[in-house]
Parts: sequence; C-alpha cells; structure tokens
Amino acid sequence: MKEYYKDNWVTQYCSDALSVLKELDDESVDLLCTDPPYGISFMGKDWDKALPDINIWKECLRVLKPGAFAFVMSIPRSDCLSRMIISLEDAGFRVDFTPIYWAYASGFPKAQNIGKAVDKRLGAKREVIGIPQYPDGSQARKTATDFNGEYRGQDTITNPATPQAKALDGSYGGFQPKPAVEVIIVCMKPLSEKTFVDQALKNQKGITWLDDCRIPGNKPECKNIPRKSWREMEGRSDIPESTPQVYNTEQGRFPANLICSDDVLNDGKVRHRAGNVGNTVKENTHNWVGDKYVERIIPNDSGSFSRYFDLDKWANTLPFLIVPKASKSEKNKGLEGVYWLDGEQINAKLYYSLRKENEKLPSNQKHKIAQGNIHSTVKPFKLMSYLITLGSREGDTVLDPFGGSGTTALASKNLGRKCIISEINEKYCEIAMKRCSQGRLL
Repeated sequence: MKEYYKDNWVTQYCSDALSVLKELDDESVDLLCTDPPYGISFMGKDWDKALPDINIWKECLRVLKPGAFAFVMSIPRSDCLSRMIISLEDAGFRVDFTPIYWAYASGFPKAQNIGKAVDKRLGAKREVIGIPQYPDGSQARKTATDFNGEYRGQDTITNPATPQAKALDGSYGGFQPKPAVEVIIVCMKPLSEKTFVDQALKNQKGITWLDDCRIPGNKPECKNIPRKSWREMEGRSDIPESTPQVYNTEQGRFPANLICSDDVLNDGKVRHRAGNVGNTVKENTHNWVGDKYVERIIPNDSGSFSRYFDLDKWANTLPFLIVPKASKSEKNKGLEGVYWLDGEQINAKLYYSLRKENEKLPSNQKHKIAQGNIHSTVKPFKLMSYLITLGSREGDTVLDPFGGSGTTALASKNLGRKCIISEINEKYCEIAMKRCSQGRLL
C-alpha cells in the first residue's frame, strides 16, 4: 500500500484502518494510542455514526507486541463506553485496568432548553432581557462559528413567553450536563510470559512508565552539610568526615487515574501538602540517606486541588512549547494559508471576501467558511504526549488507526517515537500531512 506521507518519524496512509492494518507485520508495534469514532454522530459527521469494527481491534491486537498497552479515547456516555470496552475485550485485549479520566473546562452545553422549545412550538416570541457575562465580567460571544464555520447564533437571556414555557423554565431534555470529562480506556495485549516481571525482561512490555508521568511539585532545595559539623552537632563519632552528596528527594506526585486541564478542579480553596512534610514551611530538615547527610529546604507546597492531577504542569516539563489546551493556534500550526468553503479548499482572496460578505447576511444565509484545521474533535497535543510517554520509550513505534488531523503522529514525532497512522477522510489526511511535515520541536 502506498504511503500518503512519510518522513523519518511518521508513516501516514490515506485509507481505511482495516486495509492498512492488514499490511503491518505481526508484533511490530509498541503502543496503540487512538481517538476512534465514538458512535454518537457528533456534529452530524458520518464517520462518527458507529463504533469501530471489532476486526480493526483484532488486527491492532495482532500487530502489537505481547504486553503492549493501548489507550483508546471514549465518550463517558454509558452505552457507548460499555460497548467500546466489550468490543476491545471480545477482540482479545485485557481490559482489567482502571481507565484514565481527563477533566477539562472547555466543554460547551448541548442540552435542549425545554422552556424555549415549548415557546418555539407554540409560535411565541420570547423577550430578550440581556446577554450573559462570564465570571470575570466579560461579555459572552455575540456571534460564533464552530470548527466547520457553522453559525451558532447569539447567546441571549430571555423570559418565557407562555404559561406552559414558564412552568418548564429551567428544565432541559433528558440528562445532558456540560461535558467536562472524557474517558481513556486502558487495555493491554495479553502477556506471552508468566508474570509482568518476566514480560518486562523479555521485551520491556507489560509495563507503563509511571515515573515519567509524575506531576511535578515544588522541588526541595538540597545543599551539602560538612560532616565535621555533623559530628560536632550530634556528638557522634561514627559519622564520617567525607563530603556528602546532594540528594533531591522530590520525585513528583505519583500519576493518578485522573488528569485535568485548565485548573478545572480549583474550588477556590488553598490546600497545603499533606504527609510527612506537614502543612507549614519548615526552615530545614536534616536527612540521613545511607551514609550521606543532606540538608533539605522544604518549600510551602500549596495551591488548588488541581495541582495533584495537573496535565498542564506536567506538560511544562517537556522540552518544547505546549499551549494549555487545544487552542486554535495549536490546531492550525502548519496550516497557514489553508481555507475552506463547504469542506472544499479555496484561496485566501475568496475566503476574506466571503468573510466580509458573511457579516452582512442573516444567520440562516451565512456561508460555511473556515480557516486551517476543520477536524471537529482535535485532541490536545499535551494529552496525546502524556499517553505516549506513559506507554512507550524513545525509538518505539506508536499506532493510530484513526489518525484524524494527526495529533498522535505529531506528538510521537516530537517525543522521538515513530508513528503509523491511517485516516480514510482525504481532507483530514491533507491536514495531518501538513501538520506532521513540520520539523521536530525538540
């Protein structure tokens, strides 16, 4: 099968996942990291109408090395999540691991306001009494478009126009709270050896690199203390006079099954570090490590609850720039000069003329224009970087059979991993190719 794009790090195919997977060698992949269709027809997209074919998961299992892990994104909706897990298990994956929950603040409500729907059905016009404001006092958007340039209208506060609507004011259809979490299913190809230790010795699989994903804390400052001073202070003749080594005893917080973005767990309370350090700043602490003594200056480790699970803080440890979330600039990097009209590319001159024309048109007549990355479910670069770091090492091969706009491939490339991606949509293939053709940021 001919590659759509290839460099030293990324091999990209513009084809359906099953066809590409059948061309790959047995046990040739170190990690599966993917964001597949969720089965909810998100934003009316045909590719999101059904869960992946179980045969795709079976082929993924075949090409993974024994003990290799898989991170599969999923919507938290119970029916979709349960079917995705069962499909992976039926394909042969071990699914007896806790998922990872990614919490964020950027979701927008999609629930149907029943009071407004009743007034609309009855043909009653609601009185506009204001435009909502954000907590910082800034005004909510007056107009907005989604990633495909589709007009979403104006945010307004209105009063019910009919008694029926007033009785139902404040209610919404079903239960559709604001999206604030997505689930990352953690599964593994069964071990070929008897134990995790045996598998790790055999091929460095059956393991996750948790220390590389510790959330950084405030690191203590360590300095030497002359041994002679210790002998005099403690009155101990058994302490050698040799110069001690410096130790940094702060490894960072052990990874949890929750990671968060945008300080989303900040409830306004300041919490101090718990455990043997205590809740206040200590002037210093003397440590005996083997036959070495060090003085450790302990900072006041305090802040919001988010700091225990902070994906943004972890991302800052990487040797390249990462924005706090999947911003427009991040998604569009490498796509400068790419413009779209109804899903087809257009030139810059036409794009800017249509933008001016759009401003004069009513909402139901506006053009569907967009710039840069038009994929509707782009995951943050830092999130995929975290998962790739957790499940692989430099030089490993990462697989994403649902490549989308190429975030997994781009993150793999920048972390020194090789990546194989496939994507059936030609428009997304072109976007992924342009993003991946950027040089490594390291």
